[in-house]
Amino acid sequence: MQQSMYKSPLGTLFMWFEDDKLVYSTFHEDSAKNWLDKHFPHADWIIKPLQAHYKEDLAVYFRGRKIDFDWPLQLVGTDFQQKVWQEIRKVPHGGVTTYKRIGERLNTKAYRAVGQAVGANPVSLIVPCHRVLGTRSLGGYGGGINLKRLLLELENVTLGPNLLA
Repeated sequence: MQQSMYKSPLGTLFMWFEDDKLVYSTFHEDSAKNWLDKHFPHADWIIKPLQAHYKEDLAVYFRGRKIDFDWPLQLVGTDFQQKVWQEIRKVPHGGVTTYKRIGERLNTKAYRAVGQAVGANPVSLIVPCHRVLGTRSLGGYGGGINLKRLLLELENVTLGPNLLA
C-alpha cells in the first residue's frame, strides 16, 4: 500500500493507494491507522511521492477552480454506504445537498443512516462529503466543522445565516 501526501493551503492531505486506487484520504493522519488496520490488516505501507496528475488536480482544486476528481477509487463499505457515496459524487463543485435529499433520492427516510454513511466516507475531499449539510445546520465533518466551512468557502458556497453557527 502506498502512502502519499499533498501539502494544501488547509493542511496536509494524507492518501493511501492500493494497486493505484485511492482507498483512504484524510487531513488527520492519526485517524487513518485504525481504519487501515481494520480494512487492510496485512498491508505494508510504502511512502512515495504523489503522482503528478493527482498533484495537478489538487492544485487546481485548492486554487478554487472546478475540478471533477476522476480518480480510480477502491471504496470499502457496505452496499448502502456505496449508494450514498455515489450520490455525494453527483453534487457539483460549488453545490450542496442535505442528508435528507440524499435519503429521498435513495427512497429511504433513514436520514441518520445516510448521515452515518456520509461520515464513513473513506476518501474525503475526493468524494466531497463536505458538500452534504444538515437541513438546518452544517452537519458534521470528519476533518472538523472549521475545515468543512473552509472547503465550502473555497468552492464559493454561500452559507445562509442559519448555517453559520
